[in-house]
Amino acid sequence: MLGSYLDSDEKSSPVFCGVSTIEWWRTESSPTVLKHPIVWRSTILRSRKPADRPVFRQLRRVRLGLVAVLTVVAATLAVPGSASADSVGCGSPCDNKDPQTYNAVVGSGSGGCYQDARTVASATYVELRYSPWCRTAWGRQTGSIGWLSGVLVQSFNSSGTTLRASYDSRTTGGSWSRMANDKNLLARACFYQYDTENDYYNDRKRIVYCTSKY
Repeated sequence: MLGSYLDSDEKSSPVFCGVSTIEWWRTESSPTVLKHPIVWRSTILRSRKPADRPVFRQLRRVRLGLVAVLTVVAATLAVPGSASADSVGCGSPCDNKDPQTYNAVVGSGSGGCYQDARTVASATYVELRYSPWCRTAWGRQTGSIGWLSGVLVQSFNSSGTTLRASYDSRTTGGSWSRMANDKNLLARACFYQYDTENDYYNDRKRIVYCTSKY
């Protein structure tokens, strides 16, 4: 939700405007696709003298500056540099863990694998997400044929010929799968469909689309 005070030369009460949005899609790294913005408007009953406005704007700038600094510091402390991640990773303890909620231990640091995640491959309705810091991979759903669908990540040996493990999105509570250790391994993400409710209850998946291996 966004909002800002509107500067005006009039002596009437200031007006606060904003935009409220409906979230359609929330992912493991918290971006959202916004649909149907609802513009709202309300008047603040307490009046403010024109002479007070410069002071208010100055305090607001200071506050926003502090928030920006603290955000950068927190992100820096949470995820160590990529040099240590390339040589360590979190290994098998990250197998079958939720990238959004699991506190991964990597070297002397700890944090969420989603924080430095990037998309390294994509196919219809699915992306392969990868964390250089944790050296893990997982699938993220980007669309759907119907509600009886989901995504999974498949982990292969280093040559990509033998399936090592597979973790799906049924228990993450979101549109992403659980993680697979990808250190010196290969992984791909797949979109799957359940053809009937009976298939869903018995977990009989039909894989429809898959990304390339990474």
